[in-house]
Amino acid sequence: MSNLKISLGTKEVTIQDRFTLIKGKIKKDLLANYKNKFFIKISEDFNKIPIKKYIDVFQDESQKNYELKKAIKLLDFIHDYRKILIKNIELCSNYNEINENLISSLRFITLFKKKELLAKELEISEKQQKSSDFQAIMDLSKKLSESIQNNQNRLHFLERDYFRYKNQINQIKETINEYKLKIQEFNKQKKSCFSQINRITREMSGDSQEQEEVLNEISNSGENLTYAEKIKSFQKKAKDIQFEINEINSRISKIKLNLEELTPPYETYKADYKKISELIKNEEKKIIDLKFELKKKKIDNNIPTQELELINLQSLRSSQEIREQIQNVITKANELFIPGGLYNSDNPYDLSLIYKKLKELEVYLNKQESKLVIKKTEKEITDCFENFRKLEFILNKGESLMNKFLQVIKLKSQFRITLNSNDKNFFIIINFTRNNKEQILFDELTTPEKIFFIIVFYISIKLQSKIENVIFSNLFIPRKYNKAGSIFRTIRKILPIFENDEELFRFKLIFIISDLEMKKQIKELKVIRLQES
Repeated sequence: MSNLKISLGTKEVTIQDRFTLIKGKIKKDLLANYKNKFFIKISEDFNKIPIKKYIDVFQDESQKNYELKKAIKLLDFIHDYRKILIKNIELCSNYNEINENLISSLRFITLFKKKELLAKELEISEKQQKSSDFQAIMDLSKKLSESIQNNQNRLHFLERDYFRYKNQINQIKETINEYKLKIQEFNKQKKSCFSQINRITREMSGDSQEQEEVLNEISNSGENLTYAEKIKSFQKKAKDIQFEINEINSRISKIKLNLEELTPPYETYKADYKKISELIKNEEKKIIDLKFELKKKKIDNNIPTQELELINLQSLRSSQEIREQIQNVITKANELFIPGGLYNSDNPYDLSLIYKKLKELEVYLNKQESKLVIKKTEKEITDCFENFRKLEFILNKGESLMNKFLQVIKLKSQFRITLNSNDKNFFIIINFTRNNKEQILFDELTTPEKIFFIIVFYISIKLQSKIENVIFSNLFIPRKYNKAGSIFRTIRKILPIFENDEELFRFKLIFIISDLEMKKQIKELKVIRLQES
């Protein structure tokens, strides 16, 4: 094992053992070169450890952790983003408010225009009541319109059944036609069979030379059949074809019966459908004729033709109906809220005040553009998140190391990052689980548990820095935790872990204990006593 030399003031100690305890009256300034600044940078409140101080410890341990402080900038990014987001929300809210007012104004204009049209319709309605001819045309037009509506409703309910029957009959007819085509094809095949039988019969009654040619033809075809077998084969084929034809004819007969059942109701629906459709067309034509007649008629009350064109003849109602609708329009218009500063009561069609507000918002947007966008570069943000992930890895590694030690006293720690009440600083909160069930905080630990935790917390920091010689002193910890029994008990419990854990086996532990009496020797621990000079 390699030698390790430690200078304490004017004294130099050479250590060859893996676990060593240096004991005596030691001044704090003699440990200045070895003292990790952890307990100087971190307060005694282990319930909430500032992340900035935690990061400072790792930066002191290794230069490669220098950029770790960029992780804290995540809060700056969050605050900047929040400010920008609030400004954007305010801007969008203002824009949305102006848009809502614009929509309300457009709705008001639409209602105002509708009111004007209704007023014209009311004027025509009141005047038309004084003309019997005009009234007669209007009454007839109204009755025709009602009749058209009723007939259209009847047609709507009728056409579903009509088209259903129609589609069924069309499908049946298509099926029958397909069957007939099959019968034609089968008849051709049957006729071909009889032609072959007749041919063979003629050949059998012919001269010997012709018979010999037929026999050669049969032989060459690979079929060793006699004339009788040949004829019998064609007869069987013709019989099978005839059977298929009979089957198809049977199917056609059954389908025709179904067709005969469907035809009467279909014809009834068809007649009704055509009758109602024709009736609707005739009534629509009559309304067109009435409208043309009305335009041509000279009305004694001198209603201009262009005013008649504004009104749909079919929609003309009684004066009472029109007055009720005018009142309904007025009620809807009164329900619309348009701020006084955006509404010109003298001219409802004037939207210049809202356009002015939109222009002012555009000017504001151009001036405040720099405050509405994130200025950070992608690399800055990426570095921030990468270092924050690195910090999380360090915390997770520290938590894992801590739990290797804490398990011997039936404790388990959990590190989590949190924010303070004003969201300006990150803190590390450490929760503990005792006996796998009791959830507690640092203040709820017993004093021996607190001292055990503080010592292994310090050692875990040193282990992560990859320094093989880990030096710990009771002078590093707060005075109220400087208890000899708990400190030596902690050392006794953690040494076997270093012996048995492959990850920790390469580390050497040097404990420098000042002014504390060790009553019981610790196995595997080399004790070096310093004499006061």
